[in-house]
Amino acid sequence: NFILDAKQRGAFTVSSKFQEADVFFSSTVKALQKISGEYKKLLGIKKTVAITGSVGKTTTKNLTSKILETKYKVHSTHKNLNNEIGVPFTLLSAPRDSEILVIEAGMNHEGELAEISGFLKPDICVITKIGTAHIGNLGSREKIAKAKSEIISGSKNPVLLSPYGEILLNSIPSRKTVSVKTKDADFALIQKKASDCGFKFDFFSKNTLLSDISFSHYGTHIPECLAYAIAVSLLLDMTEHEITKALSKIDFHAPNLIECANGILILDDSYNSSPEAVETAFKTLLLCNAKHSALLGDMLELGKYTERLHYNIGVLAAKSKINFLYLFGEYSDFTKNGALSYGFEEKNIFVNYDTQKPQITAEAIKLHSKNEVILFKASRKLRLERIINILK
Repeated sequence: NFILDAKQRGAFTVSSKFQEADVFFSSTVKALQKISGEYKKLLGIKKTVAITGSVGKTTTKNLTSKILETKYKVHSTHKNLNNEIGVPFTLLSAPRDSEILVIEAGMNHEGELAEISGFLKPDICVITKIGTAHIGNLGSREKIAKAKSEIISGSKNPVLLSPYGEILLNSIPSRKTVSVKTKDADFALIQKKASDCGFKFDFFSKNTLLSDISFSHYGTHIPECLAYAIAVSLLLDMTEHEITKALSKIDFHAPNLIECANGILILDDSYNSSPEAVETAFKTLLLCNAKHSALLGDMLELGKYTERLHYNIGVLAAKSKINFLYLFGEYSDFTKNGALSYGFEEKNIFVNYDTQKPQITAEAIKLHSKNEVILFKASRKLRLERIINILK
């Protein structure tokens, strides 16, 4: 409102509203992106890694950064700031001596990753999985795969790492495959031993063998994420010895457990949700040596698949033989019906449709749960941390 007056008084003005300003931008977001791309050029970055996918982005980013930072000056995405605004802020916060960028990139709609890739210009791209997250916006897994593939569009010769057997990505010429099931992939992390002491894996690639990678405990998604992290590290010229040494310093106790009253431990996986992410979270929950329950909130952006996919999650909950099921949000009945169809007892299901009243669910947990681990999982919009804060 005062920019023209400020200009008349001698100020140098920048605006997205008034073309009379000294510098005019039609879009502040695109301006932020362009500025961040220009700032990146000043840093002398050796390589940029971009990580996207329907599940596992943040864990892959964290593990990749932890390995690489034992050799390089690494700057990576803070928490989950992975959208068209968060990625520019990550670039602009990079210290001047940064050598490697490890950037998490998320999307909800077609074109968003192309926009990010355009100013990020990644050298190595990772697509962790093509799932059903955002299928309501995009319509099919085929369209999700196409949208995820946009991450390579901003660079001339990027390397793409993606899941072995994912036929929707077969047409990409620079693709290298990653697997935790078969040595036929370009990079493979294969479990060789499981015991009371933990788990051991071997990592295979064309010219590399890392033996006896040990985990004392892990979430079921950790091996897949670690396979990508090791593959990226090899592509960035880390030796087997350097990677093995870095792995020995990583704490693989993945579950984020929050202690509350009445002996309740919350397995906090509440940041976001999708059918694949819920399935992985249940596998991690069942690794915890205790009685189990789950708080499941709505999964959003599933469009016409909303009812079916929530129903399937209810079936999954029943198959997991959990003690109590807390449901939160307007789609709760779909999940409830799925659980009931597989024999889950209705008396062990609590539903709160009103996401504006998290205290109702918190009180129900206090009433029904004691001395157990409770999985918290829902889409970000439901803000399950409100219930966690009440219980804490």
